[in-house]
Amino acid sequence: MPENRPRYEIDRPAYNLPDFDREFDKKTRQFPVGERVKKHFRCSVKRLTSLLFRHLPVLRWLPKYKVKENLLYDVVGGVSAGTIQVPQGMAFALLANLPPVNGLYSSFFPLIPFFFMGTAPQMVPGTFAVLSIMVGAVCLRLAPESDFSHFNATLNATVVDTDRMDEVRLGISGTLACLTAIIQIGLAFMQFGFIAIYLSESFIRGFMTAAALQVLISVLKYIFDISVSPHSGPLAIIYRLIDIGRGLPDTNITSFVFALVSIVVMIVVKELNGRFRHKLPFPIPVEIIVVVVATAISGPLRFPETYHMDIVGEIPLGFPTPILPTVSHWGDMLSTAFSLAIVGYVINLAVARTLAAKHGYDVDANQEMLALGCGNFFGSFFKIHVICCALCVTMAVDSAGGKSQLASLSVMVVVMVTLLALGVYLRPLPKSVLGALIVVNLKTPLLQLSDPYYLWKKSKADCCVWVVTFLATFLLGLPYGVAVGVGFSILIVIFRTQFRNGSTLVEIEATGIYKNPKVYGKVKSIKGVKILNYCSPLYFANAEIFRQKVIKKTRLDPGKLLLAKRKQLEKELKEKAKEEKKDKQMKKKKLSSVANIIVQTTSQLDLQKDFNFKDSDTNQSGIPVCYDNLGFSETEPDKKMPDQELPFHTLILDLAGVCFIDLTGIKVLIKMNSSYSLLGIKLYLANIQAQVYEELKAGGALDDGNIASSRLFLSVHDAVLFAQRNPDSLKVEEEKEELALDIEGEKDLEQVFVHE
Repeated sequence: MPENRPRYEIDRPAYNLPDFDREFDKKTRQFPVGERVKKHFRCSVKRLTSLLFRHLPVLRWLPKYKVKENLLYDVVGGVSAGTIQVPQGMAFALLANLPPVNGLYSSFFPLIPFFFMGTAPQMVPGTFAVLSIMVGAVCLRLAPESDFSHFNATLNATVVDTDRMDEVRLGISGTLACLTAIIQIGLAFMQFGFIAIYLSESFIRGFMTAAALQVLISVLKYIFDISVSPHSGPLAIIYRLIDIGRGLPDTNITSFVFALVSIVVMIVVKELNGRFRHKLPFPIPVEIIVVVVATAISGPLRFPETYHMDIVGEIPLGFPTPILPTVSHWGDMLSTAFSLAIVGYVINLAVARTLAAKHGYDVDANQEMLALGCGNFFGSFFKIHVICCALCVTMAVDSAGGKSQLASLSVMVVVMVTLLALGVYLRPLPKSVLGALIVVNLKTPLLQLSDPYYLWKKSKADCCVWVVTFLATFLLGLPYGVAVGVGFSILIVIFRTQFRNGSTLVEIEATGIYKNPKVYGKVKSIKGVKILNYCSPLYFANAEIFRQKVIKKTRLDPGKLLLAKRKQLEKELKEKAKEEKKDKQMKKKKLSSVANIIVQTTSQLDLQKDFNFKDSDTNQSGIPVCYDNLGFSETEPDKKMPDQELPFHTLILDLAGVCFIDLTGIKVLIKMNSSYSLLGIKLYLANIQAQVYEELKAGGALDDGNIASSRLFLSVHDAVLFAQRNPDSLKVEEEKEELALDIEGEKDLEQVFVHE
């Protein structure tokens, strides 16, 4: 042992919980429901001001804004991010099966509420590929292309009324955004931000990877410029992939070349941005450069007319006319709206927490959900589709040194200028270029396809969550993927708590520290004392498993042993009853024999008078001595079956790892205590958390006749000292007395037996 190691010495009496609480004046903490309700609804100027500053963070940071230090960075970062937001918004609108102008609407109107309510200064809300494809599935389902097709006799072909279809789908998109916003606002007021904790990183990465793969397959039709039949529902992506494979011979080579060149240029420039990010004042806005160059080449050279390329088309100038949501459609889109609300919030919160950790500020989870919901709600009246954090745009603002929400205000200005003046010039832009932009932005989530390889080495459970979420999302669709992934994650948590393996504890030499003897070598077992620990909540799902673990580790099943003793005692009582019956019969025979003897004796007295017997043959009373065996033989004592010696007299359960216990767990502990008590074994509980102690108390575990509060100890060592000081156990005769009374009906043993 190193000489400079500090010594740990303590000299105190061993405590059980009642003695400890009494000696050190434990305080009773009460939280009446009425007082809590009054406190929650109490209104004051201070509380109102706090509430206002909480829900409108702009009132807190704007008066303290440092114009000279931050304004330039916010403007430059916002403008560079806006050049990404414009083409990306139009591209993601295509994923939502909406006209490109919808992406511009979605990149402008939601930013207005978010400017006042957002808590992450660098965050810019906008379109996101995963949400766009979920919205697109609803648009296809509620407004299929077939509803707007008609046969044109003049052209001798089926014609689609694109303008009417786009108008209807924009209404559906706005209605879906409104419903999603209402769900998000409702969850925010219910303080439901904690739901994010149920979405593990493995779930989010698996979901995002599958969604990115779906987006990639969906955008291939724009890159190859081919016609693909719309599909929705489970396995829709497989049918879409088959249709793309069949349509490859019809690829528009010009559109494909535009897409291929755009992909190469954007990848190269983005790599340069990443490598020289510390030297560049702001990232090179390659997206807007590619869009401008592609438009400049396609328009003047009349590529769309010559090579029949699919282009963006007319982008209406100005702001859209406000619309009202179609409430009658809410029933058909409720499940998708809920999925959009949760997924959008999780993405938003994940990015916000990343930025908060980098820049050293706090993020209010519920306020983020409220801000996102208000942004979606306000934008829903202006034909947007559901938005969340625009990842690439946010990273651009952060890389350029943006310090506040004024950066998102700069993004709004860029989008507004495009809507009011520049949109008309984007008409000849090939859709394949927008598809290329989407593909390049999918680089990060697609690289996560290698996650299972690394997760399997670190955590097989997390790897299973990733794989199940990925497959469910990819094959069944995004809403089903969310449900299956979350459900499987919760099952994993339940199984982890349900099948935890407790261990036997022994003392490490003379240290008073108790560890698993399978892990440490220098251990000292305590005679007559068994110590077990269990590191899981004790509730309905694992209470019976916990009891079985205790039986397995102690190698003693009190239920079976009590049952065996009961059967043995019943057998002995039956034999005793038979013997008593035989004794009664023997007594009757003896009585009849005595009567015969008396008769014979009387006859002999008469004969004595006649034959004059000598006094030597008679006793003092004159009755002749008879040497015959009258049948009064001494009965041998009953041969009792030797009782099995119990391997221990005290069982200590270390509950340090039990963070909560429900009524089922409490009942199991009470039954175990009753069963062990009948065998003369004492059950001690040690290291009980304060909340678990309150739950035991409220659940009736410490009532009279259940677990005595004097058997609850501060630590395992305290319990061991008490067990060594008081190792008494019930005697065999006392056990049989109790069991006999039980069989005769004074106590119902079935209530304390724990059968297999």
